[in-house]
Amino acid sequence: MLGVIVLAVTILALVALRSTEPAFAYERGPMQSAQLIHLARYCLAIGCNNDTLMVLVKELVKYNASEPLLMYPVLDAYYEENISSTRAVDHVSFTVQTLRGPEKVEVVVVAQAYGRQNVISKTVRGVSYVLKNTTLMYRHEYLSPFFPSRLEYCPRIYDPSGVAEVRSIGPCFWAVAVPIDYNLYTLFDEFNIPVKVVVP
Repeated sequence: MLGVIVLAVTILALVALRSTEPAFAYERGPMQSAQLIHLARYCLAIGCNNDTLMVLVKELVKYNASEPLLMYPVLDAYYEENISSTRAVDHVSFTVQTLRGPEKVEVVVVAQAYGRQNVISKTVRGVSYVLKNTTLMYRHEYLSPFFPSRLEYCPRIYDPSGVAEVRSIGPCFWAVAVPIDYNLYTLFDEFNIPVKVVVP
C-alpha cells in the first residue's frame, strides 16, 4: 500500500512540474505561398526569365534572414513560356522543402484567344488602324499544397496605348479588338503583367 502511495505522489509531482503553457506550431505555408505568388507576378511584370527569378528568390531568402518570415527553404525556381497559334501561357514554379518533403507552389498565367471575327476601323491620335476582333480568356491560376484547391483570379486588362479595344464580357472573358498587323499583340493586366493576345 505504501508503494502505491509513493508512486501516486511521484506521478503527481512530475505532472505538477510540467509546464501548462500552450505549445504553438507556426503554419508558415499559406503566407509563404502568398509571398511566392507575389514574387512570381512581379517577375512576370518586369520581364521574367530563370536568372531574374533566381535573383528575386535569393533576395526574398536574404530578407527572410533579417526579418524572420519563418519560410520553408526554397529549393528551386523555374520559369517557362509557351506560345501557340491562339494561346500564351507563362508558368512560374517553386519547389519548397516542407515538413512533408519537396512540394510545388505554382503560378500559371493563361491568355487564350477564341477565333477571329469581323474587323473594324479606328483612329487614335490621328492614326488609322484596322482592328480584328476576338474573344479572349485571361486568368491566373495559383497552386499550392497549402491552399484547399486551385485558386483562379481574373485580373482586369487594358491597353496603355489606347489602340486596342477591351471590354469585359464575363469572369475571365474579354471582347478585344487588336491591330490587324500584329499576330501577337500585348495588353497589360492590373499587375502590369504583359497579356499576350495571339489571334490567328
